[in-house]
Amino acid sequence: MLSLKYVEGAKPGQPIKRKKSESETKDDAKKRWKDYEQKRVDRSFNYEWQIGRPWLKFDKEKGVITCSACINVYGTSGSGGSNLKGKNAFITGSTNMKKSSITDHENSTSHVNAISREKAKHSTPVQQAKSVAGKTLLSMKASEKHRIACLFRAAHGLGKQGRPLRDFTWLCDVNEANGVDLGKTYRNPKSALVFLSYIADAERDKTTKLTNTAPAYSLLMDGTTDLSGDEQECVYIRAALNGKIIERFAGIGSPKSTCSKDLKEFVDGAIGALKLNKDKMIGLGSDGASNMVGSKGGLATLLKQDIGEHFVNVHCFSHRLGLAFRDAVKKNKLYEKLMTLLIGVYYFYTKQYKNKKGLMSAFEVIKVKPHMPPKVTGTRWLPHMKQGIAVLLRNFNAYNTHMSDASHTNAKAEGLVKIMLDKHVLTFALFMQKLLEPLCNLQEKLQRQDITLAHAMAWIETTMELVMSLETRYCNLHLLSA
Repeated sequence: MLSLKYVEGAKPGQPIKRKKSESETKDDAKKRWKDYEQKRVDRSFNYEWQIGRPWLKFDKEKGVITCSACINVYGTSGSGGSNLKGKNAFITGSTNMKKSSITDHENSTSHVNAISREKAKHSTPVQQAKSVAGKTLLSMKASEKHRIACLFRAAHGLGKQGRPLRDFTWLCDVNEANGVDLGKTYRNPKSALVFLSYIADAERDKTTKLTNTAPAYSLLMDGTTDLSGDEQECVYIRAALNGKIIERFAGIGSPKSTCSKDLKEFVDGAIGALKLNKDKMIGLGSDGASNMVGSKGGLATLLKQDIGEHFVNVHCFSHRLGLAFRDAVKKNKLYEKLMTLLIGVYYFYTKQYKNKKGLMSAFEVIKVKPHMPPKVTGTRWLPHMKQGIAVLLRNFNAYNTHMSDASHTNAKAEGLVKIMLDKHVLTFALFMQKLLEPLCNLQEKLQRQDITLAHAMAWIETTMELVMSLETRYCNLHLLSA
């Protein structure tokens, strides 16, 4: 019996081809490659391969192909991050004149990285910003810049409000609780001091630039004492630039003493620290103290001798107005009584808690909004006195109610209520209220930054007319009260 077998694809009269094994297939491929290599013509470099490949270089003398990008990035040793097996042939020089070898090298990771790094070296700032790495770096820089800016603003706020630097830590904690990312560094008082020093340097440079740009400048100077009792002199710079008046803080410090020579040394030091041109200084504005405006040895006289005859000393208009008012009324007995009343009422109710509670009860009885008496002996004489008189007239009924009741057991209350109920004092207080209104308005205008001499003279003449118009009214009130 014949054994028959079905073979797929078999045809009658044709022998069946046996499928070669894997080893036989490889052997045949090697044989064909060997025959091809023996018969082929020697390969040469095709210069068309360089089209679109500016990094591809060919050395005719050595007969090798190199990659300029990989050589520049990885050097000539073949080490430096290449992922090719053995040495990077395109760094040392490849003799394989096949396009496939160039394509393999072109697609290698090391070559792609080398091309990216070469582009980054020769790219413009705009191209760098548009790249992925550039965008990531800018994003990181923007985030860090925002953090530092928030820290700078926090330190600046503490300095401007006169708060201690130890508050910087909790202020950062508050900002972070409000959703502001401040990071974990630079959140201590020492860093706050560094921030303030950089802010001061920036403002100092800005002051120097603006002042040296202006054709001329003058100084504003005044002194005070700090909590420890040391003298502190404050210097400002005033100049005109492009038709606008600018005022900049120049410095504050403690001179050796308040004599004019030591003050001049202090001014020279402040100007020298800012690197200002002293020849451009044309004037000094100050109060009327003898060490400032003295005709023989005052600070203004010393500066005039040092700079030139064109130097002008200006006594502060607002300060002169206050002095003129004090000189005009200081010998008036009614003024003395009125000041005694205002000062006495202030200390009567602010220094003794029992009197303050009694005054608050009086406010509740007469149903008047409470206003505590202000201090009228401050440096701003006109505004302080105006406010004190206004509060006195507003609280007259409450003062009268409480002090009249307290006068039975308190001699001070008895004396104050006696002055307060004097019709001459009340008439004088009403007159002073009307007089101080235009004077305070004038003083406020004289302190404006954009004031000019023409404006000051016009405001002074207008105020004089208003003051003279009160003369007849005051005389009539005085006669009626008599």
